[in-house]
Amino acid sequence: MRITSCINIDLAALDRNVRTIRELIAPQCDVCGVVKADAYGLGAPRIARQLCESGVSMLAVYCLAQAEAISAAGVTTPQLVLMPIREIELGGEIHRLLLAGRLHLVVHGISHAHDLAAIADQLGGGAIPVHLEIDTGMSRGGVISSEAARTLAYIADDRRLRLVGVFTHFSDSRSDGARTDSQMDEFDRLLVDNSDQIPQDAIVHVANSHAILRGGRFHGRMVRAGLAWTGLLETTRTDLLVPALESIVRWDSTIVHTKSVATNASVGYGSRWTAQRDTRLGVVPVGYFDGYPLASNVDETRWVRVMCDSPMGIRSWEVPVVGAVNMDQIVVDLTDVDPSLAYGDGFIGMTAELYGADRSARNFLPRIAEAVGAHPYELLCRMSPKIPRRYVGEASGTASSDSLRLDRQSPSAMTG
Repeated sequence: MRITSCINIDLAALDRNVRTIRELIAPQCDVCGVVKADAYGLGAPRIARQLCESGVSMLAVYCLAQAEAISAAGVTTPQLVLMPIREIELGGEIHRLLLAGRLHLVVHGISHAHDLAAIADQLGGGAIPVHLEIDTGMSRGGVISSEAARTLAYIADDRRLRLVGVFTHFSDSRSDGARTDSQMDEFDRLLVDNSDQIPQDAIVHVANSHAILRGGRFHGRMVRAGLAWTGLLETTRTDLLVPALESIVRWDSTIVHTKSVATNASVGYGSRWTAQRDTRLGVVPVGYFDGYPLASNVDETRWVRVMCDSPMGIRSWEVPVVGAVNMDQIVVDLTDVDPSLAYGDGFIGMTAELYGADRSARNFLPRIAEAVGAHPYELLCRMSPKIPRRYVGEASGTASSDSLRLDRQSPSAMTG
């Protein structure tokens, strides 16, 4: 069957994004590449390899299955598992990663610390490297501030656990500077008040992608970059510096059918769009089954860039999606697109770029996310895994990162 849709992922742009992130932080600060949810649907094994080649020191995943998939691809950089883990299969890949010091687990409270200590007993490989998450206002995972001291004391006294990191997570570092500062103040106080229970070589990490933009106070010894490495990080806030990041994602399909309709003709289910002029319509074979977003409001317009080859090079037009998004197809208005003899009916076979890499274009993924009331992460993860991923712009990277630069203090090795 002919492939009519493809997601292009630019690894060279990813490499440049990591360099840009590094320029925002101090030389001694490390970068953790967050690759949860199969690297937000972009293919965690390949993305993880490129992040490591580009110099990240650690990877963050949510669950053990994600860590296992990345390890199976030959990635040896340490991974931080954010989910509360309460059991591990003996003799499996995760057991092996823990024994090798290449898997760090997160402690979410004192009862959870007991569970992890019991796992260390069961595995019989020495102390498990752990990071304690402090909940300073996210109210999700982690230990609440009032229980932090008791949990730190327990970890310090239990030889089955080795504290190699302490962190928190901001609830709105993109748009709420005052709340972000308040969370940081609380975290700083906890670090000072419990400094005798925190090893000097522990990795303190706080900043997510938007917090990286808020300056060195939030960087600690490591930053956690997720949306930043995709190049889809942006903000309208004047108090944040938006770096020159490049989108690494382009979703292409094609025009497969056209038709002409008269003025006042309605298009699609619910007759939600009516032609205001004689109109040339084009069908693109993607819909909500493929992950293309529905609109919650009839006035929200999404745009597609239609492109064609010409003797003068590639020509392009931004055209609106009209009518309702269907399960397997959308309809676009081609009236202002010039036909070409190189294409069937003048249009069939032209590229329909659903998500483009041009930040100024109306089909830039964050623009579409804003139009439909979604988060860029959501649109990334919606893209069907059945759509082929094509990795382009191979980059050699700037560094090889099979182990943490912070291993100069050797915080992650398990001892027998």
